[in-house]
Amino acid sequence: MSVPKDNDSPPPKLELAKDFPGLGGNGGQYADHEGIRDVVSRLRKNLGSVHGNPQPSMSATWSGPGTVGEVQGLGNVGPEATGKWEVANNFGANFESAYKVFGESYSQLIDYVEKWAEAVERAVSNYEKGQRDSSA
Repeated sequence: MSVPKDNDSPPPKLELAKDFPGLGGNGGQYADHEGIRDVVSRLRKNLGSVHGNPQPSMSATWSGPGTVGEVQGLGNVGPEATGKWEVANNFGANFESAYKVFGESYSQLIDYVEKWAEAVERAVSNYEKGQRDSSA
């Protein structure tokens, strides 16, 4: 934890609810490994719906509400799609700019969440291995 500079407020303390999934015992002092794995599993299952599934029609743009494919396909509107009228053209240019930033950020967020889930699973496995090795 960093030390606050003069006149700065200290960083907030992280407090999880006592019934936070995967934690148990004395105010979260014990980590329920199966509970953590269950939370990560449910997270991954829900991420699957964000990735979407290929459609039977092989449509590249529609794979379900809020999916990466939908955002990338249906959000790709630019000045050429909005018309020559100056206001519409400017709207298209703004939308195109937002599309580039949001589309990449949305996809990156999903990648980061998946990497986080993998890191949590590894941490639990490493902890369990350390416990087994130290008590052997």
